[in-house]
Amino acid sequence: MTRMTTIGLIGRSSRPGETLPANLLEAAEAVGKAVAKAGAALVTGGTGGVMEASSRGAKTAGGLTVGFLPYGDADKANGYCDLVFPTGMGTIRNILTARCCHSLIMLGGGVGTLNELTVAYDAGVPVVALEGCGGWSDRLRETLYDGCYLDERRVLPVSFAATPEEAVEIALSRADEPRTGSKLEALTGWAGG
Repeated sequence: MTRMTTIGLIGRSSRPGETLPANLLEAAEAVGKAVAKAGAALVTGGTGGVMEASSRGAKTAGGLTVGFLPYGDADKANGYCDLVFPTGMGTIRNILTARCCHSLIMLGGGVGTLNELTVAYDAGVPVVALEGCGGWSDRLRETLYDGCYLDERRVLPVSFAATPEEAVEIALSRADEPRTGSKLEALTGWAGG
């Protein structure tokens, strides 16, 4: 059986009455297109902001999109999600987005995105931060040990990219890395390798 590679996108959601920066949404859409063109599935939190923009990009390129909603109502998903999981788990659903993918791409983001990053890191899921998008993806590098690790355990390096296409290329190249180094070793098989 052939498995489809899953690339998760984590980043800033939009709130009612808020307009996100155009460059952030354009980068998210370009990531979605590149993921789809590579034949991988795009996994997001299924709501607005970068999740909607990346899902739109993936759909326009003929890709498969998955959304793990924080809500228990599937109708709250953005209109570009093919598979919707209305978890009803609130922000706890961040665990699903972060652990169920072969690798993640981070665009901008606030505390929720930072939470997904730390969950992925602890589980040994590779993360690529797309710089130039604001938020944590731009501030992250200066906070890391040796410029690439979240803590002194050095579970796995965080990668950085300058363009959406480079981010997807790196995420795909790291998708099959073994899930080692995490304190959750008994659970690291969830994402693949």
